[in-house]
Order: sequence, then C-alpha cells, then structure tokens
Amino acid sequence: MTRTSEPPERWTPISGFLAALVMFELLNIFFDIPFVRQLSWIAALAYFALAVPRIGFREHALLAICCILTLTVIVIGRMEVLARALDQAVFLTAFIQLLGLLREAAITSPAIRDCGLHLTRQPPQRRYLAIHAGSHLFGMILNFGAISLLGPLIQEGVRASDGDERIRGIRERRQLSAMIRGFSWIVVWAPSSVTQALLLTLFPDADPLRSLMLGIGTALVMMLVGWFEDRHRFRKAPQRPRADAGSLSPRTLRHLAGILLMLLTLTFAIRWIGSVATVQALMLAAPIALTLWVFVQNGALGPVRGASAVLGRWHRVLKVALPAGAREGVMLGASGFIGIVTGALTPASTIASFIGDAGIDPALFLFALPLLILLGGQIALSPVMMVVFLGSVIAAFPHPPADPALVAFALSSGWALTMTAAPNATGALMLSRITGIPSTTLTWRWNGRFTLMALAFLFAVFFTMTRG
Repeated sequence: MTRTSEPPERWTPISGFLAALVMFELLNIFFDIPFVRQLSWIAALAYFALAVPRIGFREHALLAICCILTLTVIVIGRMEVLARALDQAVFLTAFIQLLGLLREAAITSPAIRDCGLHLTRQPPQRRYLAIHAGSHLFGMILNFGAISLLGPLIQEGVRASDGDERIRGIRERRQLSAMIRGFSWIVVWAPSSVTQALLLTLFPDADPLRSLMLGIGTALVMMLVGWFEDRHRFRKAPQRPRADAGSLSPRTLRHLAGILLMLLTLTFAIRWIGSVATVQALMLAAPIALTLWVFVQNGALGPVRGASAVLGRWHRVLKVALPAGAREGVMLGASGFIGIVTGALTPASTIASFIGDAGIDPALFLFALPLLILLGGQIALSPVMMVVFLGSVIAAFPHPPADPALVAFALSSGWALTMTAAPNATGALMLSRITGIPSTTLTWRWNGRFTLMALAFLFAVFFTMTRG
C-alpha cells in the first residue's frame, strides 16, 4: 500500500497541539479533572488556528460559522452552551485522530492487503456479498482507510480482467457500489464509528442493547437489500464462468483474528477497569493496539527490531499522520460545535409542543429524521452537524416523541444513507478522488434505487417498532 502527497517528516506546532488535545481529552475522560478540560479547549483552539492554511473552503466556512456562533453565545450570556460545544469539538477531534491510529498499523500489514485482494478476486456469484461484508469489517478497523484500500484494489482487478470496456465498466460499478454500501452501514452499530460516539453523548439514556441489536439487524438486512438490487439490476449482464478465488492462508487468518481479538480484549478490559463507555474505552485502546500491532509485525526479527519499528511508527504518526488529518479533524470538530450551539439556541420546547399538538405519529417523526439528514447532505450540510443539531434539539424536549434508542437509530440511519445518496458526503468525495468517477455517478446514478429501497425498509422498521 502506498501513500501519496504526504507532508514532509518534520515536527510542526500543529502536531504538538493536536497531541496535547488528545492527551488532555483522555485524561479528562478517565479522571475528570476540571483544569485539564480547560487545557483541552486551549489546545483545540490553537490546533484549529494552525490548521487554517491546511484546510479547504468547506472547513474555512465551518470555522467562520463557529466564530459567529461563539460571539452570539457570549453576547447573550450562554457560556454553559459554549462549554458544551467546546467539549463536543474536542471529543470528536480526539476520537477521529485516535481511531485513525489503527489505519497507521494497517498500512504495513500484509494480512490486511492479502484480505483485500482476496475479497476483490471473488467469483461473480459471491463477489457482491464478499465485498460488502469485507468493506463493512474493514471500515470498523480502518474507518475511511477502508475506501482508500479497497477502491484501488477493485480498479486494479477490473483493469486486469477480461472482457470489453462495457463489461469491465459493469464490474467496476457493481464492486464499487458493494464497497460503499457495506462501508456506509457500519455507522448504525459499530462502536468505532464517529456516529455511535456522538449518539452516546446525545442520548445517554438510550438502551445500548436495543440500539446495538437494531443496528446489527439493519446492517445485515441492508446487505441483502443491496445484493438483491444488484442481482436484479444486472440480471441480464453477461456471466463469467464460475471460478475459485482460493482461500486465505492460515497465517493471514490467524493474523486477522489476532487483530480483532486484541482490539476487543483491550477495549473491554479498559471499559471494565476505567468504568467508562465502550466508545471511550476504544479511544484509549487504539494507541495501545497500534503499538502492539506494529511490534508483532516486526517482532519476528527480534525484540530490539520490534521496539525500533514501534518508535519509528510513532515518530511518523506525530510528524506526518497528525498534520495530514487536519481537514477531517477540523470538519468533525467544527461540525460538532455548530450542532451543539444551534441546537441549544433552537426553541426545543416550542417544537415539542407543536409536534404534540399536531399529533404527529411517532413513526412519521422517526422517518423524518433520516430524510432531513439526507436532504441536508444534498446541499453539503455535514451529517455530523445535522445529527448533533437534531439530536441536541430532541434531547431537550420535555417529553421525547419516541424511544431514545429509536431516535438514535433513526439519526444513525440518516447518516448511513448520506454516504450512498449525497454527492457531497465525505465517503463519496473520497471515493470519487480515488477512482476518478464523479460523486454524482457514485451516489445518485449508481445507488439511487438502493437508497429508496433502504428508506422503505426503515419506514417499515419505524412503523413496526412504534406499534409495540
């Protein structure tokens, strides 16, 4: 796996402030020290300021909105709102940077690349399910790195395949669609996703088991819905002879199983010892997992070589990976800040009264949430911002219009839908940059029908769950 356009390996102030932000946030999570919380705010403000030359128009616009909202909150004397917004910005920035550490170990893992190649070389009769499930599992570990890994592998395999240009185009479309669909639905249940981290803070009273079961069940159904749509749409496409892609080597399987077992063990051990939520435990588990994973990759050459590799990787993280993640860190942090402030300034009680007086059915209320997030995505409103805004408003309702677990599920479903239906969503834009295919083609044209089928299923879920 190669990387392009990386910044030079040199220490920069942005690396120092981001490392400080992450360290202060972890200390605040596990020890709840007030002055450390304030230090994390200072580190975040310095980080955002230093990131300005490294970010694009969208991030500049978000920071400008943050400044306007900050002045508004100060003028009206709502300092507690400012504190909550800063907490959210720090948390999201730290979360995405810490989870990104797993990607740093994966980029040199032969097992990860072997598994990716194995998925894309599956025979046609089982390729959709293999790529969908594989991108789903890879997304849990690599986050958006799953797109960076599988996208080029898919195009590489298509170029090397037989058939004319039209046939290769169909194969590329089917495989890329399977990948983005599988990746998108991790957000409805996976603790490693930003979505679940956000919803945990917005709806602490939501039943975690119910949310988990709803999410996992929906992710499985969406795999079948996507497979059915793919088979039906391309039922007349030329079929290749059945082929055997072989199997992964026992060593690769052991490596993959070991990675997952290590991450799960670390997360639940930290959760038990620290008495924190799973998402927060995962934040501390990630840097430990990076250290162990890199050591194992190089430990066969001796402990000294393994330790040297670990130090070299952390050197790279601090000097390259952290500055390179400035755009996503600013985007998530600023979106979370905006969502909290706008949510707090919205008259939640008035909206709640209107919903109650209008007698809006709970199923329709829940169905409206993913629709609003999806519509916001069409005009480049980040799903982070929409989820935080809507979640903040709903959490402030005197009487919730629906079960908190269902509300959280509805919001996460809307987030998932934006990745296959909004050309301006991060996943679609990233895949477009990697493949050279317009994001409107990847979403509206290739996945429009799948999105409509997913919405129909969600409405059925909301209708059924609110009639119990």
